[in-house]
Amino acid sequence: MRENSNINKALAYYIGYSTDDLIRYKASSGGIGTSIIKYLLSTSEYDTSMTFVYDKEKCGYIPKLIYDFNEINICGSVYQDIDIFSFLKENISSIKNGIIVTCMPCQVQGIRSVLDRNNINNFIISFCCSGQTTLEGTWLCYRYMGIDKSQVINMQYRGNGWPSGIQIELFDGKKIYKNNYTNPWRLMHQSKLFRPKRCLMCKEDISYKADVSLADPWLGKYKISDKIGHTMFLINTEKGLAFIEEMKNKSLLQLIDSSVEDYIEAQGHTIMAKDKASLEKKFNNILSKMGNNILYKKIMTLSPFMLRFHMLIIRIVYKIVK
Repeated sequence: MRENSNINKALAYYIGYSTDDLIRYKASSGGIGTSIIKYLLSTSEYDTSMTFVYDKEKCGYIPKLIYDFNEINICGSVYQDIDIFSFLKENISSIKNGIIVTCMPCQVQGIRSVLDRNNINNFIISFCCSGQTTLEGTWLCYRYMGIDKSQVINMQYRGNGWPSGIQIELFDGKKIYKNNYTNPWRLMHQSKLFRPKRCLMCKEDISYKADVSLADPWLGKYKISDKIGHTMFLINTEKGLAFIEEMKNKSLLQLIDSSVEDYIEAQGHTIMAKDKASLEKKFNNILSKMGNNILYKKIMTLSPFMLRFHMLIIRIVYKIVK
C-alpha cells in the first residue's frame, strides 16, 4: 500500500453525521453530503444542485437538476455508471447561479473545468470509489434473484440505516431486501464483467480536487455499533473548509477529528486495489475483453454457478499473467 506521505493531501479529516435525523438515516452513511447540499442551497451563492431519480422505464437512475432542497431524492449511494459530465454539458444553460455537484473521483477535474469555463460557481462533492458498475450488472442481480426487471418500480442500493443494502419495490407491492455487499451483488461485482474499462484502469480511490470527499468509515467501532450512519470525509479546499466550519458552528453537523491513518484503515481494500491498477494493466485488459465479448459474457452469466466458474478462470489468468 502507498506511503502515507503520498496520500495525505487533504486539509482536514473528519468523521461525523448530520444533526438532521431524517437526512442521516436516509443517506448512505451519515448524511454529510446531503446536509452540505441543503446548506449551500440556502446560501446566496448556490441556486442549483443535482439529484438522482429512479426511472421505471430505464430500470435505473438518471440525474436531474434541482433548484430547491425539497426536490432532492435522498436515495443513498448509487452504484451505477452515470455520465454526469455529459449531463451537465447538455444542461449547462439550465444551471442557475452556482451549482453543487456530486460525482465520482474520475469526473471531478472535467466537471470543474467545464463549469469554470462557463463562469459557473461550483462546489464539488466526491466519494471514495472502488469502481462503478454498468446498469446491466444490476439487471443481472434481478435475474439471479428471480425478479422481472420490468416489474421494478423503485430500488435503492443503500440508505435507510447503515450499512443497509439493496431495497427493491415491485408493482405488486412486494418489497425485497438484500444486505449490503452480499450475493448476488457481491458475485456480480467481483466478476468485473460489468465494470467499465476505465474503472478497471483507474488509480483514484478518492479525489483531492473535489471540495469535499466522502467515504464509509469501515472501522471496528462503527462496524460493530453503528446502525444509523457516520460519514468519514476529507476536506480538500479552503472553500470546503470554510463551509464545513460554518455548518459546524450552526450545529448542522456533529464532527470529530479523524486522520489519514483512519482513512487508510477504513478504505484499505479500495486503496490497495487502485494501487495495483497501474501494475496489472495486462490483466485488466483481459478482463475488459472478457466483459466486452458478448458470447463469453452470455455464457458465463447464465447462472451463479457459471459466474463462479468465470471467477475461477480469472484467478487462473491472473496467475499466468502476473
